[in-house]
Amino acid sequence: MGDRELLFLLEQNPEKGIHMLMNLYGGAILTICRNFLYDCSEHDVEEAVADTYIHFWKNRDRFVLDERHSIRSYLYAIARNAARDKRRKQRRQDFFSLDEVALDLPSDQNVELEYEQKKNQEIVHECLKKMREPDRSVFLYRFFYGFPIREIAEILQLPSKKIENILYRGKDKLRAELLKGGISCEDQNR
Repeated sequence: MGDRELLFLLEQNPEKGIHMLMNLYGGAILTICRNFLYDCSEHDVEEAVADTYIHFWKNRDRFVLDERHSIRSYLYAIARNAARDKRRKQRRQDFFSLDEVALDLPSDQNVELEYEQKKNQEIVHECLKKMREPDRSVFLYRFFYGFPIREIAEILQLPSKKIENILYRGKDKLRAELLKGGISCEDQNR
């Protein structure tokens, strides 16, 4: 379904249009929010996702479809901003009252799994911080925002083959870091 058809569906049948929007872009929006809020609760991630759809709905009349703007890019920008806003709000909260703290004590297995996931996320984010450009942007566009290689090549004005090579080298480096469990990613050598 093209953007024009989706906008028409949103106008004619909002409920069906929103469901179609969620089916088409929900996975990528969730990934964007999770990646920005990698050390936050799932509830915070879900709120950022919901805020994305709410903001889109409230501002759908402002969206102008043309050759440079798509619904996907508009939604992804909203998702990034919603996740950033959520992160800013959390930083302002210096402490929690006892009533706000959830006292659900997870089982040992859940704690180990959660620890492992957080550790892996930290490794990934640390590696990304240490990557040079355009490698970092390529990795972010592909794995965090779900852009196809062709679009990344257009955005960064690089050949598709170079994008593929950067991704191949980056995945190998990241895999090695995850296997060794360390956060010592060095800048990728060209």
